[in-house]
Amino acid sequence: MTFWGCHIKPGDKFSVAAGTGGEVLHLSQACLHEPKDGKNFLQVNDGKATYAIACLKKGKEETASFDLFFRTGSCSFLNTGSSEIHLTGYFEPDGMGDDEDEEEEEEDDDEEEEDEEEEMEPPPKKAKK
Repeated sequence: MTFWGCHIKPGDKFSVAAGTGGEVLHLSQACLHEPKDGKNFLQVNDGKATYAIACLKKGKEETASFDLFFRTGSCSFLNTGSSEIHLTGYFEPDGMGDDEDEEEEEEDDDEEEEDEEEEMEPPPKKAKK
């Protein structure tokens, strides 16, 4: 994983370019920097539509936590408020979500379950005389 961060000045837009650090950006947090009065809407544009993902306000909600994933090269963030917003997150390692990796993990899990079942079997009963 590679750390990622950006500063978005009031009224500005920040585009996440392809090849910046990975194919998938995990957005973790937004924070007001030197907050001023008024609401600050953080918006994301995914290339098709624009969505508000946070409303930050001095003295009330100065930070927001996320668990959002964006494909690089197709998203941009907008700050419609009067305060600078800092965004932080990380790039997912290349190859995350590959089917082959998931299949291997499932096979490993199945083997572990079989081993646990074998360990839990009671010893055979002694024959009565």
